[in-house]
Amino acid sequence: MSSRTGEELTVHGHADERFAPVVEAFTRNFTHHHEIGAALAIYEHGKPVVDVWAGYRDLGRGLPWQRDTRAPVFSTTKGITALVIASAVSRGVLDYDTAVTEWWPEFGQHGKRSVTLRQLLDHQAGLPVISAPLRTADLHDLDALAGILAAEQPRWEPGTRHGYHPTSLGFYLNELFRRADPGHRTIGQYLAEEIAGPRGLLVSIGTAVGSAAVGSAAVGSTGSDGAGTPGQRSIGTEELAVLRGTTRGVLVDNARDIPWRMVLDIARHAALKQPRIAAEALANPRVGLPQHASRASFLAPEMPSSNAVATARAIAALYSDAATPGASEMISDELRAELAAPSVPGAIPDHDMVLNVPSRYHLGFRKPHPTFPFGRPPGPTEGDGRAFGTTGIGGSFGYADPTAGIGFGYVMNQLGVAMLDDPRPRRIRAALDEVLAKD
Repeated sequence: MSSRTGEELTVHGHADERFAPVVEAFTRNFTHHHEIGAALAIYEHGKPVVDVWAGYRDLGRGLPWQRDTRAPVFSTTKGITALVIASAVSRGVLDYDTAVTEWWPEFGQHGKRSVTLRQLLDHQAGLPVISAPLRTADLHDLDALAGILAAEQPRWEPGTRHGYHPTSLGFYLNELFRRADPGHRTIGQYLAEEIAGPRGLLVSIGTAVGSAAVGSAAVGSTGSDGAGTPGQRSIGTEELAVLRGTTRGVLVDNARDIPWRMVLDIARHAALKQPRIAAEALANPRVGLPQHASRASFLAPEMPSSNAVATARAIAALYSDAATPGASEMISDELRAELAAPSVPGAIPDHDMVLNVPSRYHLGFRKPHPTFPFGRPPGPTEGDGRAFGTTGIGGSFGYADPTAGIGFGYVMNQLGVAMLDDPRPRRIRAALDEVLAKD
């Protein structure tokens, strides 16, 4: 499909005819649900079957969304980071069940000596809050940041509960990663040099923007996802989507998807001066409002929890590799099987100490839950499903569905209100499920 037109909207790209209902759901997000600009990519068994984009990358609706437009994806970054960690585990650089102190001895302060990489990835370490106020300079000075992180005291006994680490997780992972990596690279550097660059994928963590990018070409290489130079991380302003904050129309359309429990916790924290861990976890570092995430100051430091920029195509390709045995050497097939473990209740309660909702985590990814199903409906031995991925505040989503052989990526620039399951990708997933159910 070269283009598809409806109500003055042109959807560019291509999709196998079998997936026409999926493209229709993508289109309806524009015609009925306030979408400004967005892209969707789906791989099936390693082959691209949907790769479409539409709308505008700017708020004035004068600059069309292009094939290689990249968008900030917030916590969808966490899944990209978890795939980097999985790659390092596959190569023997890291081990999930080794204590963090094996690579980072100073981390062991205040009862953290036995915390494993697995517990950290599964949001069980009790470290969602960074107590010391972080300045912008601290985010660039990784040695100084390491000292601040090592001195943190857990908010609960590690390994006994879980609670979403919205920003802190990426900083902890980045420090242990650069200590373990033989070249002392960061997660963003490894992503660029070992994964994105060789495959020509337009995805980066820690990205120079505009004038700051002079002298370093765009992430990627000549290949499936655009032009550029491998191993470098920068982007021109003309390649980057500008985000729009939540509007009244979006609020009204999606009122039932607002995370009311967390909103109430934050309101109590602010108005009644009652400490609430969600508010504390989100307040530091102060990096501006979500709609400002296209700014150079937000994208320049490495925040492996929250500041990747990517195309939907790059996200889907990464997850396709993770879902497809033998697809690449990025992840071993043994580890692919571990990532695809069925989602079932574990020894730790499902209740999230930070988000105040049920959730499940596995090796840095969200897993399907009755309150947040994604991936092909599970069989009798698959618990709540074998899929894994992460969402980003505002609506972006990337996931792998090993049962169906699917890699999925969705990015946009109109920020929504849902914390976990934005209705735009949810509608697209519902259409995808119907297509796959006919097989």
